[in-house]
Amino acid sequence: MNKRIIVISLCAIGLLSCRNSEKKSDTEIVNQYYHMLDTSDYSQISVLLADNIQTQEGEYSPSYSQEEYKELLKWDAVFDPTYEILEIVKEDNGTIKATVSKSDTRIQFLYEKPFITDNNITIKNGKITKVSTEYVDFDSKTFGNNRTRLLTYIDEMNPELNGFLTDQTEAGANKYLKAIELYRAKPRFNLGKDLLLMHFDCKTDVDDLHAAAGLLTLMSQPKFSEVKYHAVAGTYGIQEGLYVPPNSLFKLAFGHNWTDAHERMEAAAEEVAQRAMATLEAEGDIWIAEAGQSDFSAHLVMAIQKMLPELESKKRIHIVQHSDWNEEVTSPELLEFAKTNTEYNKIKDGNSVGNGTPGFRTPGYTAWKQEVKDPKLKSVWELAVNLSQKYNGKEGRYNNEAVAENGLDFSDLSEVCWMLHLEDIKDTEEFFNRFTP
Repeated sequence: MNKRIIVISLCAIGLLSCRNSEKKSDTEIVNQYYHMLDTSDYSQISVLLADNIQTQEGEYSPSYSQEEYKELLKWDAVFDPTYEILEIVKEDNGTIKATVSKSDTRIQFLYEKPFITDNNITIKNGKITKVSTEYVDFDSKTFGNNRTRLLTYIDEMNPELNGFLTDQTEAGANKYLKAIELYRAKPRFNLGKDLLLMHFDCKTDVDDLHAAAGLLTLMSQPKFSEVKYHAVAGTYGIQEGLYVPPNSLFKLAFGHNWTDAHERMEAAAEEVAQRAMATLEAEGDIWIAEAGQSDFSAHLVMAIQKMLPELESKKRIHIVQHSDWNEEVTSPELLEFAKTNTEYNKIKDGNSVGNGTPGFRTPGYTAWKQEVKDPKLKSVWELAVNLSQKYNGKEGRYNNEAVAENGLDFSDLSEVCWMLHLEDIKDTEEFFNRFTP
């Protein structure tokens, strides 16, 4: 009998030892928690979370049961999230601090890059009881502007989806996703009605020369024969450096269909505003591709507003910008004016491939010489390339490495492609294959 008691006691001690050896550290629990979020596998909720879990973002601090929290995570899963722990440390007070990158469909639309958050996680008796979240360097302007555009569009065009923003259920998330899809698919440039303006700064990068040749190539396609367009040169902002004279190229490419704003910005804005009047009075919209900064665009909008004071410019004038640097060297007050008084669209940078817009910056690309068969287009591309080689990096001008390596850079044309729903074009090679048969 005594032997049996001893055996049972030893077994109990052995089981207890096994359980202790399997006990997870707080850091391991947090890693498993974010793995669960990343994979949307909620089978571990009862293992990782306490019966009640509290969350906190700013002053908002709700509590959830495990089942309620699972429903919230189902909302999250609809957007196909990706979580990545960038750093994880144990704080002196016993909490775990995890710096996390999160991206999903909703975040990419509203914020245009991943959220970075510092998360302080409280664990008691091996289970998470509280998650406090602080956003790192949160860009409230980008987030707010995109959210406002989405809400305004849905309210006007698909009011049956209203309320999606605050409905944190799986059904609410699907409405949210549908709202984003509808916004992204909304009509853009009306080929037979709207006016396309492309504003080239020509300072101090030579890429605008290639972009001008790219614009003419696109506008020479039969499918775009109805497009009304106009080019403007010299629409620079506050950047340093010398101007790249484009006049001979613009005359060859556009004839009289361009305006010179170099050293005469306000006068040129008045001239282009007069040209825009016919489109606006015929109920067409104005679309501006910023192959540079927004200084000229702001002056143009001011001129139009004087001529048509009742115009709802945020609905009728659209700006498309793809470059962070262009925004940085725009006069701050004029950039703010442009964003406030137009529908301002910031798209992915056309210098990169695979980010959702065409990548038109390709070092060493010379196949255009064989691809371009039309004599007029060929002469325009030849002049654009020759002028870019003449001015690239000269007298302190920006040295465009793609051009220096005998390649092409017409990255600004990605904006026009976005307007025309051509953002599926991958790169320079595909552009020439598609538009220079």
